[in-house]
Amino acid sequence: MNMSEEDVQQKLRDLFSDERLGAGSTLNPETIVAGARRRRRRRQLMQTTSGMAAAIVMVGGGLTVFTIHDKDNGAAFPGDQLTMGAASSSLARPGPGTSEPPVSSPAPPPTHTAAPPQSTASDGPVKPPKSTAATKPPAQGKVTTGALLTSAGFGKLRLGMSESEAEATAGPLRAKEVRGTCTYGYAEGAAVPGPSSVSLTEAEGITVINPAGTVHTPEGIGVGSTEADILAAYPGSTKDGGAYVAPVSAVSAYRIFVAKDGSAVSILLTSINQDCQFS
Repeated sequence: MNMSEEDVQQKLRDLFSDERLGAGSTLNPETIVAGARRRRRRRQLMQTTSGMAAAIVMVGGGLTVFTIHDKDNGAAFPGDQLTMGAASSSLARPGPGTSEPPVSSPAPPPTHTAAPPQSTASDGPVKPPKSTAATKPPAQGKVTTGALLTSAGFGKLRLGMSESEAEATAGPLRAKEVRGTCTYGYAEGAAVPGPSSVSLTEAEGITVINPAGTVHTPEGIGVGSTEADILAAYPGSTKDGGAYVAPVSAVSAYRIFVAKDGSAVSILLTSINQDCQFS
C-alpha cells in the first residue's frame, strides 16, 4: 500500500504525540519527511551512476566505505563511494599489529648457454689435397768424385790398344785369361789412375776398360748421378737391363749402371761394336 507524504506526516504526528511514549519528542515530522525525500533522491542518483562506479572500481582496483553526511540535520548515513588511489593504498597497507609480508628476493635472471659457433666449413667430407704426381729426383749437378774416365780411355790406357801396346804402357796384364777370341786381364800402375780390368781381342785390341774404383766423366756423371742427370748429359742414351748405354763418340760409349732408385753406381768405357764380356 502506497502512502502519500501527507499521510506519513500525519502518522508521525500521531505517534510522537502519543502519551504512552512517556516523553515529548523534539523531532519535527516535516523535517523527517524532508530528510527521507532527500535520501530517496540520493539513492536514485546512486543507482543511476552505479554502472559507471562499477567500471571505475574495476579500473582502480579498490572499493572503500565512506559516510554520507547530511548537511541539513547532521545525520550520518553509510554509503558506498569509490576513492581512486586511496583504496589501493589502504588495501596494501597492513593493519595494526600485522607484520608486513617478507619481500622475496628477485629471481635471478635465467642463464643462457652460449651456442657453439657454427662451423663455416662446407658440408660434406673434406676432400684430401690432391697429391702431386711422382717426379724423378732433381738433378744434383756435376759429380767430380773419383778418377776421370774419358771417351778415349783411362789414364794412358786407351781403347783400341793391342795387347803388346797395353803391356808396354801399363806393364804386363795380371791374371790374364783367354776365353774364345777375348783376352781378359788386370792393369795397374802409374799409367792408370787406379786398378782396372780390360777385355781385348787380337783384331780390335782393347774393347772394354772397367775401373775398379770410383770414377766420373767429363760431363759430371758419376756415382750418385740420377737418371735425369744421365739423360741430360747424354740425350741419346738407351736403357739396357740395369744400365744406360750413352754413346760419347763414333766408336765408344759409357755403360752407366744404376740402382733400383735410378742413381748411378758404376761406369765403364766400351767400344760400341764388341763381343767380349764386361769383366
